[in-house]
Amino acid sequence: MVVRSHFGPIPLPIGREEISIDEPRYRWMREHGTLHVPDTRAAQNDFPGLGVASGVRTFLLVPLRQKGEFIGVLSARRIEVRPFTQAQIKLLETFADQAVIAVENVRLFQELKEALEQQTATSEILGVIASSPTDVQPVLDVVAQNAARLCGASDAQIYRLEGDLTRKVATYGAISPVLAVG
Repeated sequence: MVVRSHFGPIPLPIGREEISIDEPRYRWMREHGTLHVPDTRAAQNDFPGLGVASGVRTFLLVPLRQKGEFIGVLSARRIEVRPFTQAQIKLLETFADQAVIAVENVRLFQELKEALEQQTATSEILGVIASSPTDVQPVLDVVAQNAARLCGASDAQIYRLEGDLTRKVATYGAISPVLAVG
């Protein structure tokens, strides 16, 4: 689990935290939904270790579900025993739904952006082919450039087999040119 956002005075672990999806609190949320623990000390038999180390006394954990799949948790914590109200629980459940919508929107936007970049690259290559019907070099140069850009590489090369040797016929980026490799 990776903490993606945090607000408040109770510290959280930094970086990645290894968890077991079978840990009681996560199993509960997968099977039942929202988990409200008004007093962590009173719930130690059901949820061992919950809040003990950090001094948290009241927990509210709302599962993030995308297409029915458990993808994360929205949590609210208190250092004193003070149960959350039904209105607060419903509000956090609404916020969790909105967080899932935001995650899905970002995923869809990234997919759309990648598809557009690929279509743009294909269009550029086709444009060079159309403008250089008798010269393959400009086409190979644009292919290498777009391959590096779309793959997030610092460079790209295209080699052709000539007898027993491969010859670099196009390059883009920082790699120094090597004419033949045997």
